[in-house]
Amino acid sequence: MRPKTNPGRRVSVVFALATLLTAVSFVCAAENEGAKDESARAQFTDMVKPGALWFLSYGWGEEGGAPSNQARLERGYLTLKFKPCTWFEPRVTLDVHQDDTGDFKARFKYLYGRFILPVETIFFTDPYIEFGIVHTPWFDFEEHLNRYRAQGTMFIERNGVLNSADVGVTVGGLFGVKLDKDYRDKVNPHYPGVYGSFALGVYNGGGYHAKENNQNKVFEARLTLRPLWMVLPGMQLSYFYINGLGNTPAEPGWRLHDMMLSYEHEFFTATAQYTMGEGNQDGERVDADGAAQEFTGFSLFGEIKLPWIKSALLARYDNLDWDTDGGEPMGKRLVVGYAFHFLPGNFLMLSYDRAWTPGDAPADWQVRLTLQVAYPIRWPQDRHGS
Repeated sequence: MRPKTNPGRRVSVVFALATLLTAVSFVCAAENEGAKDESARAQFTDMVKPGALWFLSYGWGEEGGAPSNQARLERGYLTLKFKPCTWFEPRVTLDVHQDDTGDFKARFKYLYGRFILPVETIFFTDPYIEFGIVHTPWFDFEEHLNRYRAQGTMFIERNGVLNSADVGVTVGGLFGVKLDKDYRDKVNPHYPGVYGSFALGVYNGGGYHAKENNQNKVFEARLTLRPLWMVLPGMQLSYFYINGLGNTPAEPGWRLHDMMLSYEHEFFTATAQYTMGEGNQDGERVDADGAAQEFTGFSLFGEIKLPWIKSALLARYDNLDWDTDGGEPMGKRLVVGYAFHFLPGNFLMLSYDRAWTPGDAPADWQVRLTLQVAYPIRWPQDRHGS
């Protein structure tokens, strides 16, 4: 039986949005007061930036040994970003998803206030703090290296270690000044610190779609360096760390050490990632005694960009091993695909996804056609300002 809709929840969502809009209207009043001439007043379209991102797919294959043939809305995101003044950038994002009953529901993915110091020095650039339902340190960074989130979640999220947002506080910024405009236009405008970038924070630990089931707070941190920034600015070394407890009353351990070597070029991107640790975010990866299970794994990703035909070839291989009492063998996943980028950020992708499941279970596989729709469209000449 489907649970009844809670009208109080709707009221809470509307109230939260109204509160955020009211706060945005007044928080920068002092900055804008006294700007009498029209040229000094920010237009509404400059202060409020709507955005949309959704993944539509049709897949055919086998799952659990049974035929699979289905069209899906993988995800739909609706975003409003505000910039009433130079140092305050709040955001709200609704995540539309399909639950196990087939019903479509909306929940908050992000709802935060972001304070940013718009400075550029030889030590730090654009340091910021987010408070609310915020980005955690890793996935926003990784998803700007691997731009095919539409095909599936990233390596450690897909294997159930954690997800991409949580309630808490994130502090971050860039090391050094920004890389030159030519690099940002041709390669990647995101996280363009000439020496690297960083992010760290403290979170409830349940993620953005689960309540907190204990009083533990989780610490997460990412450190990224460009060791050869003068000759190979596209090379980055990244380390991601988690220290906390799984989100259950039993509080099993949760630790993560994740290292990535990545290289970006105008015509290709490649990453190699190694991870190790114990437990996971929801606290379900435990042995018979309730102790957190250990894990090790690696992931390889590559993209060959063919801009003259608006296309790209991509491949990804994941391998994660949970150390269970039953000696569970390694789980493996292979993804290969071709993407036609008909507009910046918008593409049609044909992919093949094969997952080898533990034990004697048959492999799951799928041939999928995926459409990613994104707005606003970020033309190359506009990206350096991101």
